Amino acid sequence: MKQQKWGKVKVIGLVLVTFVFSKFQGGFASWFLFYSSLVFFAYECLAYFLMFSTLEVVRQLDRNRLQEGEDVVVTIRLRRRIWFPFGWNMILEPLPERLTGLYEPHKQLIFPWFKREIEFRYVIPHLPRGHYRLQECVISGGDFFGFIERREVKALSDELLVYPTYQHLNHWPLGDGSFSGTIHVSHRRSDDVAAVRGVREYHRGDRLSQIHWRASARGSGLKTKEFEHQAMNQAVFFLDVEKRSYQDQAPDLFELAVKVTASLIAFANRNQYHYGLVYKQADRISIAPAVSHAHFLRVFDQLARVMPEGSEPFARILGREALEQTQGVTLMVVTPRLDKELVGRLIALAQKGRRVQLFYVNRAQSYTMEQKRVLQLLTANKVVCTAIQSEDYQHWKRMGGA
Repeated sequence: MKQQKWGKVKVIGLVLVTFVFSKFQGGFASWFLFYSSLVFFAYECLAYFLMFSTLEVVRQLDRNRLQEGEDVVVTIRLRRRIWFPFGWNMILEPLPERLTGLYEPHKQLIFPWFKREIEFRYVIPHLPRGHYRLQECVISGGDFFGFIERREVKALSDELLVYPTYQHLNHWPLGDGSFSGTIHVSHRRSDDVAAVRGVREYHRGDRLSQIHWRASARGSGLKTKEFEHQAMNQAVFFLDVEKRSYQDQAPDLFELAVKVTASLIAFANRNQYHYGLVYKQADRISIAPAVSHAHFLRVFDQLARVMPEGSEPFARILGREALEQTQGVTLMVVTPRLDKELVGRLIALAQKGRRVQLFYVNRAQSYTMEQKRVLQLLTANKVVCTAIQSEDYQHWKRMGGA
């Protein structure tokens, strides 16, 4: 700011000095210098007022949905509505808060001169999972001679969703050898009325032959027939996002929990099982079981956004949300902590006939006697337990039969 004010003083001072010199000295040469300084002063004034008033900044991303570890290419385009020669521009692109410790903000020095449109690109590499928002763009500019310098913040907004990576599993057995407690039956090609157990709301991707026209005519919106085999192959994933569960733990432990959930959801989607997702961070997220490409993207959108910032105890959330799930749904619990309240909740659900599978994520290379005792207690009460160690992720993959 001081430099900018000092530049204005120098420009005005130059005009005053040449004017005084012309008055005292007289002659063609002195007045020529004065009128030349007026032309210079006019250029500086126009450059100052037209530098940002005629400037349009556009930011474009090559994509706004990508997977963890991929790069995103950002294109910045500067357009001026009128032609005018400018000296230089410095563009600064601040990074989202979660990336400030990983990369430096991008700076680009350009010399527009007589160009009305300038475009450049830069890359943000190896993005970690998350939801990011690129906002303002800071632009500085000056004239050819270095007398003036201005700075302005252009309000822009672009969002990025980075999905978690996942392993491609070929098989994941439960205690009885199937994914959700029953043998999977492929989609039926005919309307077997005897096998219809009810109706549900229409989901994008359901076939025309599955629509229950009578129920649709009586109610509001399309209804889809729900067959016995559909009800038996449903799973709801309960992801522990309680902040206390990940305190004093490895920073990558929550990412492991998300990857485990994403891998199992990808497996369920590929095998046409109905799956849902439940967690509570600041807001409650509850996605009912379904299967379609749009449903898969909806679930992964939430897995990209989720962070371990929940305040309500996970055991309380599990107990409340499990009551809203139908009896045939398998409850898939992903957590790094086995406290007394959660263990009691899991055993109570299993004793009520609910199918429960626990995925216990922990980065310890070996488990304590207390942890082994808790896992054995859960297994004895018909809770299918799978322990996953973050240092041995490939071993976890082999456990699934991949």
